Amino acid sequence: MTRRTLSEHWSIDLDDSFTGQVVDGDLQLVSPGPPPRTVLLALWYPPPERSPEELMAWVLAEVNPDPVERFQESDDPDELRYASWYPETVDGQTQYALYGYVVRRGSYVQAAFFADDAAQRDWALATWRSLQYSPPQHAPADHS
Repeated sequence: MTRRTLSEHWSIDLDDSFTGQVVDGDLQLVSPGPPPRTVLLALWYPPPERSPEELMAWVLAEVNPDPVERFQESDDPDELRYASWYPETVDGQTQYALYGYVVRRGSYVQAAFFADDAAQRDWALATWRSLQYSPPQHAPADHS
């Protein structure tokens, strides 16, 4: 796995088979496989006055109300995570998708992980869980 930088503060673990490009302002990462997989990532920067709880409530109002599985996690007190897993039909073919969100004050990632095989669920979850925020590093004060 390689840690890929998405922005100044966000990164994700992906294997080296993924190549990326910007499509309509979002980052699209594709692995030809096998198995073929696609990741779409959008980074958002809402006003810092909006709490993570407020942003997550807005996200939850817009997601699929009936996924096969849903995951709500919060190991970090400054971060909320939500994801949902379900099959979709695209161009007459079934694909499986994990739509995931990682929300912090002033920044959040909206991610979608697509695969043709339901067995890729664990990969999608692990990759979503690898999304990581690194706070700004402040230079130490010079006291000389």
